[in-house]
Amino acid sequence: MPNPFETRAPRAGDIPALAAIAEETLFPGEMIEPMITPALEGVSPDIWRVVCREDVPIGFAFAQPEAMTDATWNLRAIAVSPQAQGGAGTALLRAVEAALHAARMIIIDTTQLPDQERARHFYVARGYTRVATIPAFFGAGEDKVTFLKSLR
Repeated sequence: MPNPFETRAPRAGDIPALAAIAEETLFPGEMIEPMITPALEGVSPDIWRVVCREDVPIGFAFAQPEAMTDATWNLRAIAVSPQAQGGAGTALLRAVEAALHAARMIIIDTTQLPDQERARHFYVARGYTRVATIPAFFGAGEDKVTFLKSLR
């Protein structure tokens, strides 16, 4: 069965769609433009990938290098429109991993909160290992849960 998803680097014209996806899933949509613009302008080492169906963006992910580490990257965000879930997230995650060809490892942070349970299962099912929990990291009652995957 052919893959119904295309992954690619983002384009400036994607910003409104990515902002809508962010708003719907992760954080305020107005945060997208200032986050992605340095990468679009080629002045940032950040890796961004967009997943599309028929060239319409349905999700995005971005990773940044971790300062003062040996080729460690942090997947800061991954989001797929709730109406388009079912394989798009996996395609997106694989595209980010492929783009990080020089990376030694990638980490992903989330929380222990019930609304992130699906995300935690998603990471484990794709080869990530839960390696740490920092209590109350994000705030009272909201722990930081870190997953890791070696890429070499």
